[in-house]
Amino acid sequence: MSEQRNYRRIGFRTEAHIDVGANSYPCELVDLALQGALFKSAQTIPLPVEARATLNIFLPDSAIRMTFEAELIHQRGDYYGFLFVSEDADSMAHLRRLLELNFGDAEQAEQEFSHWLKQEPKA
Repeated sequence: MSEQRNYRRIGFRTEAHIDVGANSYPCELVDLALQGALFKSAQTIPLPVEARATLNIFLPDSAIRMTFEAELIHQRGDYYGFLFVSEDADSMAHLRRLLELNFGDAEQAEQEFSHWLKQEPKA
């Protein structure tokens, strides 16, 4: 699968877990976009490219957890890049607000979100 970025990424470091089957791998979120995220893991995660996993991202200083089903699109060393495949409404609302705050421009965040809504459904 070729990697194609359509959305602006923000550097955002926080605790996360990548769940593969019954196993959960602690890692760090490195950056985030409307369509996906990059993680760093000190532990090798046994997941081939194009396989799916559940991503749990824990927002600092809160009880908020964003959860996404995602496909691994690349793995380089300790870094794992995922494309979001599905998410619940609460996770999407938190992601949208997080991007708005980090862009510093609510209009740009709204444009990206509107563009995302017009995209073809994800497989």
